[in-house]
Amino acid sequence: MTENYQAKRERWQRLLESLPTGLREHVSLRNVEAVAALTPQAQQRLLEAIQAGLKRLPRAVEQLRNNPDTPVDELLNPTAVTVAEVQPQISQHIKDELAGLVQLCFPDMPRVSAEALVEAEVMDIALQTAQVHHLLFQSDHLRTDFVMLVVYGLMRQSLEQIEAIINEAPAIQQALLQSGLPWKQNEWRK
Repeated sequence: MTENYQAKRERWQRLLESLPTGLREHVSLRNVEAVAALTPQAQQRLLEAIQAGLKRLPRAVEQLRNNPDTPVDELLNPTAVTVAEVQPQISQHIKDELAGLVQLCFPDMPRVSAEALVEAEVMDIALQTAQVHHLLFQSDHLRTDFVMLVVYGLMRQSLEQIEAIINEAPAIQQALLQSGLPWKQNEWRK
């Protein structure tokens, strides 16, 4: 049985309360699972980084998971910025559209569950993709032939890569067949 959003929220709250006192006030419910999974040493290092001015927890948490001895300076000034960190805030409209798509893919899923799934960290990349697609179709340059052809080629290549992953995973194929999505293989380069 899947966990509903209220139960998940209560579990997150318990995890938050289990964190060291100084750390609790700086960790959002969204990040609490990742922070709680850190070793006590890594949690202490995270608190030191926060006290020194750290603003972006997810990247620091990932770094501390890989290396609990990461120096505070490296946490404060990471060498690479991930795409998720530069993404603008995702609008509620995009989240609603994605929740509708989740329900199309899983017709038996209640709306509340679809909305909770959209908010889950596992769906971040899908949200970012939806945001970029939204921006793409708002662009005044999309109707330019060279822009359209390059974007079209990019989308076709992406579709081929996604289909290759689907073809290698029988469980995904079965889920796709049970969803409300049409399944038609890409035949662009064949």
